[in-house]
Formats: sequence, C-alpha cells, structure tokens
Amino acid sequence: MRALDHPLLTPRLELMPVTAEMAEAARAGQAAFANVIGADAPAEWCQANLGLVARSISPIWGHAPTRAIAVHRSEGAVIGDVRFEPSLRAQREFEIGYGIARNRRRQGYAVEATGAVINWLFDEAGAETILAGCDAANLASVRTLRRLGFWLDSNPGKTFWWVIDPELRSATRA
Repeated sequence: MRALDHPLLTPRLELMPVTAEMAEAARAGQAAFANVIGADAPAEWCQANLGLVARSISPIWGHAPTRAIAVHRSEGAVIGDVRFEPSLRAQREFEIGYGIARNRRRQGYAVEATGAVINWLFDEAGAETILAGCDAANLASVRTLRRLGFWLDSNPGKTFWWVIDPELRSATRA
C-alpha cells in the first residue's frame, strides 16, 4: 500500500491526510486540532470525530494515514472526513467510509471528498477494489455510493455492502 503523503485537492476541498501530529492534537482537543491543521474545526464535527482522528494513525498499517480531513478551501473550515484502509479480506482491496458535518450535508461534499480519495486509491495506491458499507435505512449514503459508481454487493441484515473497481468507476465518470 502506498501511503497518502500529500493533500488531495478538489474544486472546493483540500483533503489532508491525518499525520501523527494531527492525531496527537486531536487527543488534546478541538483548539489544538484546529491550530495544527490551520483551519476552523467546528464543535459539532469535533464532538463526533476527534476520537476517530486520534486513532487514524494505525500501527497495523505501518503508521500510514487511514483518514483524510476535508477542509473547505475558501472558508478554511473542516466539513468532514474520509476513512480508507486496506481490507482484511484481500490484498489490494480497501474499505472506505465518509462523514460530513450535519450542516454541510446535501451539498455534494461527500461525493466530492470521497471521489477524490477513490481516485487516489485506484491511481496511486494500487487498489483493485474498494468496499463501502452503510446502514440499509441510510438513503442519503445509498444515493452517495450510487453517485460514486458503487454497486450493491451484498446485504446481510441491516447493512448494505457496496463495491467499486476501476471499470465501474470509469463507467460512472463517462
């Protein structure tokens, strides 16, 4: 796995890979985290996500980042994050997830941020397939995953599991 070692840029967002310094700052709290990333870190997002950011540098994956923070480029504020990590099922398979601050939802940020990470996983990290899970009742995530080009793979119980590969991604972008 090639580690994400540089920010990913989209028209509206900068996706910053979580560094050890960022993870340590997340453990210290909202103000320390905002200071390290150089952006506003809204309380609503921090309450739900700083603990996850603090655990984003995993010794299991060789201390490589497993999360990127999405910062609105013109506003200088965190709007969400994207989690990505190698799957335990197969080599060159990754699992991805995303979270967008409640007041930023329904504005296309999940597709924009997650799409940038998916492109990086296929183009630079060597991914062959990417999985995503979502609660069957989470219609917003179902729509997001479909817009990204994912196909329903299985639905054991209350969780839908989705899959995408480069061919499916290309068909979506055409």
